[in-house]
Amino acid sequence: MNNLLLCGFMGCGKTTVGKRLSKTLSMEYIDLDAEIESEAGLPIPELFRLYGEPYFRDLEHEALSKLSHRISCVVSTGGGAMTFQRNRMAVSPEDLVIFLDASFPVCYQRIQGSDRPLLRTNTLEEFQALYENRRTAYEQAASLVVNADASPQQVEAAVLEALQAAGFPHK
Repeated sequence: MNNLLLCGFMGCGKTTVGKRLSKTLSMEYIDLDAEIESEAGLPIPELFRLYGEPYFRDLEHEALSKLSHRISCVVSTGGGAMTFQRNRMAVSPEDLVIFLDASFPVCYQRIQGSDRPLLRTNTLEEFQALYENRRTAYEQAASLVVNADASPQQVEAAVLEALQAAGFPHK
């Protein structure tokens, strides 16, 4: 197994849990959105504003494709990354995709006040519909599904338990 990729909706805990897992498992941590911002030289909200979502999704695909050549990383993908077939195909068959499955109310509460482009441009009903539509793609992409409604410590413990059950060696 090369890498662990965390997927799920905005606010499910990919970044927080990913950083914890990388320390526990002694693996490098990579935030896909941070990689995109570094490559583009702009924050994601600016990329959306200046160039639109399709341009951002192309950058996201390029960044994910580059990660397929890395090993021993915990990768937090963006909320939409694994909803695209081309991105799911770019993931190495040696990588393990973990869906952090948090309920919509938990995700929504966690991202209140953030500067997320899709949060700013959608009504609550549209945002919830986006959540529901993406869940299927996350499930299709995932090798493992872990409930992410709990605290970061509890979610990390659940991921580690799922990894152990799947035969992934860790401390």
